[in-house]
Amino acid sequence: MPECFTRTAGQGPRKSLFIHCSLSSGKSLLPLMEHFSKEMTMVAVDLPGQGKSPMPDTTRDYQTQCVEACIGLIEQSGGPQDLVGHSFGATVALRLAALRPDLVRSLVLFEPVYFGLLRDAGHPAYDRMQAEESAFNDAVEQGDMLKAAELFLTRWGLPGEWERLPEVARTAMSERMWVIPAQHQAIIDDSDIRMRLPELENIACPTLVMRGGDSPEVMSAITKVISNTLPDGALDVLEGSGHMLPITHAADCAKRMRAFWAM
Repeated sequence: MPECFTRTAGQGPRKSLFIHCSLSSGKSLLPLMEHFSKEMTMVAVDLPGQGKSPMPDTTRDYQTQCVEACIGLIEQSGGPQDLVGHSFGATVALRLAALRPDLVRSLVLFEPVYFGLLRDAGHPAYDRMQAEESAFNDAVEQGDMLKAAELFLTRWGLPGEWERLPEVARTAMSERMWVIPAQHQAIIDDSDIRMRLPELENIACPTLVMRGGDSPEVMSAITKVISNTLPDGALDVLEGSGHMLPITHAADCAKRMRAFWAM
């Protein structure tokens, strides 16, 4: 796989990899990274097919390729490192920690969308989530990616983001929506590829799981399941924020991360 595009910030001795959410790029996490520029040397990756990175191999599972790309970056610069992931990026960080614990010092997971783990836990929020996402899934199945983009950003994006987008930007967003269904096999479906809940019990590194107090209800369920299953997991709720909390509330998130890392 071609190398992913990266951005580097900070000159501190501690190394960290930041992994962004879907339909975004590593650039979205730069304001958060600025809070640790003295203590850390940080890399923000553009995941395959996102930002400035080349497209993935469409014949292979998408999350697997993201994990492989991140493993390569850590091996290249040296580990273990602190992994910070947002949304889908948090699922990449979590799976990486399960596969290569030698590369991970700690995890900070902002609202990991590993909804299939709710199914493993027998949690009723899984079926509710599937019902809530049915309109989006129907739009994708019908090939109406413009409608899918509207539904996705309205539920998971920044407040009012879709309404503010000009028509050309909406069209561009719809052309990138392939990345959402490409993730389902590894994070939602009952597939052989998806990591199962008991695997989290083997992830021993300290982990901070964060969610926004105003996020969709399903995020309360999944963050509790993940933090309660991890041997050294802690859950923190940032009231007044939503799914995009590391972007909209970077300073508040950085303060809690600093406490978690004892900086």
